[in-house]
Formats: sequence, structure tokens, C-alpha cells
Amino acid sequence: MMTYKKQLAALSMGLFCSVCSLAYAADEPSVTMDRPGAGAVEMKVGDIVPAEYQRESLEIKDWKNRKLQAPGEHEQWVEIKGKYMLISVPTGTIKEMVTK
Repeated sequence: MMTYKKQLAALSMGLFCSVCSLAYAADEPSVTMDRPGAGAVEMKVGDIVPAEYQRESLEIKDWKNRKLQAPGEHEQWVEIKGKYMLISVPTGTIKEMVTK
């Protein structure tokens, strides 16, 4: 009988943790991009943007007017699918995502 209660408690805890992680993931800002050959890809902070978004020509230069923080060295703001993303230019890593 005691083993059954321990198994039930472990199962309940596992279910609780998985539901909490799904709820957290739903709150995290993300962008879905349709990439040729790759299909729809969900992008979030920590992911790497496609190479074309690392170009200086796509940099948002008027970040102050858009109420965005100043980009650091080797960083730039770009707009992707209605969101502003602060990316690291050398790596393409998304450092921050802000809704437009």
C-alpha cells in the first residue's frame, strides 16, 4: 500500500511539473517564421536568427524613438514579424524580444 502512495505522489508531481513548464513556455515571447526547406520555426530569446537579419542594412537606427534600450557593442535591433529583437551581430543570438 505504501508503494502505491509513493508512485501516485511521484506521478502527481511529474504531471504538475510538466503543466507548469507548458504554462511558462506559453508566456515566453516568440515569433514563428516560415523558413524555406525548414517549415515553420518558432524563435525566442536565446535562439539564433537567420543570417539575413545580422546585416547592418536591417539595423534599426532610431531605437530611441521606438523606446528601445541602447544596443551594446556588437548588438543591433532588428524587426522580425512585428517584434523588435536585440541580436548579437557576430553570433545572431536573440538577446531580447519586445512587442512592437
